[in-house]
Amino acid sequence: MDYIKAANINDFKSERIKSVTILGKRVGIIRGQDSEFYAIEVGCKHQGADITKGSISGDIATCPRHGWKFNLVTGECLNRNTSKLKRYGLKIEGDVILITSMPLPEEEKDEDPLLHFFD
Repeated sequence: MDYIKAANINDFKSERIKSVTILGKRVGIIRGQDSEFYAIEVGCKHQGADITKGSISGDIATCPRHGWKFNLVTGECLNRNTSKLKRYGLKIEGDVILITSMPLPEEEKDEDPLLHFFD
């Protein structure tokens, strides 16, 4: 998977979240409460507003347009029935933060383990 330079560790001395554009998609690079970094889509599933521009409390971001709430760790929308925000791969080389050019594939979960029993 291709990685793109997106930020520098020094960008997070006074900030916890940095929003960048990768191939036309808004991606948030987040320094977690455990000081680990991760990257997640930050365009609201409603109208695409950058949710990092709204209020953030802990790991919960509230969209500035219509109040949709998203968990920045899991990507789940907490007050609407919609798809999750997509995660991006992230790695650090020296002081440079690199993220994948495309979102990571979602984990596939079988609803019933017997569905493939007879395959």
